[in-house]
Amino acid sequence: MNDAPGTTGDGVEDTVFQHLHPLSILVGFIKFLSQNIILIGILYFGILDQNLIYTVMLAGGVFVLAILFSYVVWSRFTYQVGEQEIRIKSGVISRNNRSIPFERIQDVSLEQKLIPRLLGLAAVKLETGSGGGEDGKLDALALSRAEELRDLIRDRKSTGRADQFAPQDDLQDHHPVAEMEGSPLFVMDAKRLVIAGLFNFSFVLFAVIAALAQNLDVFVDVPYFEISYWTDRLQGTEFVDGLSLAGRIAGVLAAVLSLILVGTVSGVVRTVIRDYGFRLDRVQNGFRRRRGLFTLTDMVMPIHRVQAAILRTGPIREKFGWFHLKFQSLAGDVGGETDHSAAPCAVMGEVHPILDETDIRLNIDKHAFQSVDPAFWWRDAIIIFLVLAAIAFGNATFVHPGLIAIIILSVPAAIFMFLSWQRHQYAITDNQIFVRQGWWQRKLTILPRRKIQTVDISQSPLDHPLNLATVTIGAAGGSALSPIKIMDIPFDQAMALRQKLL
Repeated sequence: MNDAPGTTGDGVEDTVFQHLHPLSILVGFIKFLSQNIILIGILYFGILDQNLIYTVMLAGGVFVLAILFSYVVWSRFTYQVGEQEIRIKSGVISRNNRSIPFERIQDVSLEQKLIPRLLGLAAVKLETGSGGGEDGKLDALALSRAEELRDLIRDRKSTGRADQFAPQDDLQDHHPVAEMEGSPLFVMDAKRLVIAGLFNFSFVLFAVIAALAQNLDVFVDVPYFEISYWTDRLQGTEFVDGLSLAGRIAGVLAAVLSLILVGTVSGVVRTVIRDYGFRLDRVQNGFRRRRGLFTLTDMVMPIHRVQAAILRTGPIREKFGWFHLKFQSLAGDVGGETDHSAAPCAVMGEVHPILDETDIRLNIDKHAFQSVDPAFWWRDAIIIFLVLAAIAFGNATFVHPGLIAIIILSVPAAIFMFLSWQRHQYAITDNQIFVRQGWWQRKLTILPRRKIQTVDISQSPLDHPLNLATVTIGAAGGSALSPIKIMDIPFDQAMALRQKLL
């Protein structure tokens, strides 16, 4: 389906518009069918009243509709690779003609979901930095063709070449990524996957069960997934009433342990699906990362777009020497995220060589870190104590006297805040600033000072009486939800810090 090059009116050789791989029709058909198969089952037990003939007729109509829809979408999607840009025409009813200059493309990544992967297809995703995520997508090309297009775009960006896009029978001309690969910087084996999964506690499995429970009522008359069903059956039974206090406590502990077990298993499964086959290589212009069990992603993080390094760990993980290295980048990945995993479960000896490639250094002495004001923990601890005291006395007065014990929760809250205060520190060198945050979810951000764009100083109503302030450091590509903050330092010190950073 790749046409030969043509010639434009001005004599400049260019390719004509081309279709995606014909097998993309099959991919679209399977996607359309999978999205409607559950609907057919619901209609069978609902509106169709389990009438097999009507259900077969409906399924046949959906089958034909899926084929027609997939073919029309494929026939109306074309792309053209020119000397200076790539053009994409799409849309069945409303047509969209988009031009993406090569010089504006910040990142090109490949993605292979399960079905396209089995068919030898890959999606090419283009990101220009205009809004996060991909800005252009060629959903189904032959894998070799997708790799050639990715390499060609990067080659043109880095060298300014205007070579003609190679025809399909000459795919070996553009492979700068493959030529630069050597020994990987980091690889995730089965042991690392399990270790990383154990620390990625997740309740995804509960969300899946809850979603299934919403649809099982159609097939099952007994409401097994409703809490009221079980509470009604357990209330008043001799077994529960006859349990001792120790037995009831043991039952609660067993329930909590079950939740922890399910959450841990969910974390391992989720990590294996996402990071299976994780490999990080140093290529010509950056880092090449490949990972994924069902959906294989292949992307390059340009080094010049890396803004900061983020090192995540926890009290248990740090004790065993495991860290998760991320890069904050201007380039978004296939999901639109700007914090890219570079080494999800690495020891410090593996982190340093990766950081060295970016000119970000972890050469800071622990004694160079400065702590923030102790008000960071005791002020919020007092507020939580007062709130819990009000709740405890209110419940003890109107519900049950024993609920006064709620106030005890302020003790672990205060301990947690105290530990978080001990971990919230910062340090400055000639070239970088280091910021530590969190006790349980520990985070160390290393930001080169040349990458700093803004430094804001703010004071809350609780800061003014204590003459404290919060310093917020802005860097390109940073998350608005989790910016780099140094909280609760003296106002004069915050002003001096801003002056020094800028």
